[in-house]
Amino acid sequence: MLEVSGTRVFGLDICKPESVLYLLLLATLLSVAVTTGTWDLGNSRIVMYHEIFFSLCAVCLLWGRGLLDLLRENRLIVGVLVLWVISISYSLISSPYNLAYLSIGRARYYETISHIVFFVLLLSFLRLYSPPLRLVFAVILFSNAFVVMQAMLVWHFSPDPTIHTSSAWFSRFPFVGHARHAGYNMLVAVISGVFLLLGSRRARENVPYAIGLLLVTACLFWLGGRGSMISTLLAFGLLVFARPELKVAGLVKCSCILLLIFVAALIAHYLAQFSWNGISNSIERSVAAESVNRLSSGRLAIWKYSIEALKDDYLFGLGPQAYLFIPGKWRSTAMPHNVIVQFLIEWGVVGASLFSAAYLYALYRGIVKLRAAAYKGVEVLCAAVVVAALSIHGLTDGTFYHGKASFYLALCMAIWMGARTQINEVGVTENVS
Repeated sequence: MLEVSGTRVFGLDICKPESVLYLLLLATLLSVAVTTGTWDLGNSRIVMYHEIFFSLCAVCLLWGRGLLDLLRENRLIVGVLVLWVISISYSLISSPYNLAYLSIGRARYYETISHIVFFVLLLSFLRLYSPPLRLVFAVILFSNAFVVMQAMLVWHFSPDPTIHTSSAWFSRFPFVGHARHAGYNMLVAVISGVFLLLGSRRARENVPYAIGLLLVTACLFWLGGRGSMISTLLAFGLLVFARPELKVAGLVKCSCILLLIFVAALIAHYLAQFSWNGISNSIERSVAAESVNRLSSGRLAIWKYSIEALKDDYLFGLGPQAYLFIPGKWRSTAMPHNVIVQFLIEWGVVGASLFSAAYLYALYRGIVKLRAAAYKGVEVLCAAVVVAALSIHGLTDGTFYHGKASFYLALCMAIWMGARTQINEVGVTENVS
């Protein structure tokens, strides 16, 4: 896969600024996967630094080429986003918890802005140039497969006497932290692996893709997060619904992928060590739930209490990271585990409505492109499924709260919106230069 010749890397001329920026994007993807820490706020802060680094490089290397055209063509959405920034800025300043004077509140505000800036600059880059996007998803797959391998080494060789306890793995999963949060990353990696195999036309590429997919799929099942697994299935189902005529691979390849997923599920089942991981334990928890609230792991009670906590601040919310400061929370958790409730608490009705309008419009534009004949490319389909899966998962967890999940969402949304594709001779499209 690695091709280095003179001034060319991966077939890209590194003397050109756009090629350098693309290589920096790949390096950023790898670094995000393997340099994040073990706690939520630290992870989000590190991801923000990565996004700022890439954004500065994009500005310095491309000097804003394509950015003005992008803003001019989407004046309405730009206007909505400007109003949204003003709204969330007011939410920060007017927070009843004085979050404008606390680093934790300001950091959350800066992280939110950095996601948007990263998305806009990456989108403008992809509208001008057509790099080999397959490498993006390959880096996502193999970097997360590396995390899984590292976790295996930690399990077997760590000198920590508590390493085999439930709390160690539920709260301190390698490179991620909380085990459930690792499900976001594995979700993205699994979808990437599936589409890499579907789009591969070289037999020698199938083996590493298959190994990577086996590792991340087994990890996804081992983590036991029902939201991650169900969101992945629903996202693929939505793709079939949107494009029922879609044909991207032969029956043999699809059968091999399904067999690979089945083997991964068996591996996860037999390696499950705790009550919270593995498919069977997830099913048992669901069946044994005595109420809908228990089935949702207490989320219904969290949502009810969160909405009640808004009281008279429903218009502009309580400010960024305000959930951490709500007195007498029903349960000790950093977020309400629902994107809509999260937006309402942090931004209020005004901020949540403005951002939701822009986001839903972007999804609409993406679906229109997806249904167009010119957008059958494996990379575009992969990005669309990732966006769908993370969006669905956000209804029961914190996709827009966690830095790494938000980073992957912004990345794939930009690819979905900005990638230029054409149909090749075998009916599968790929990016063109």
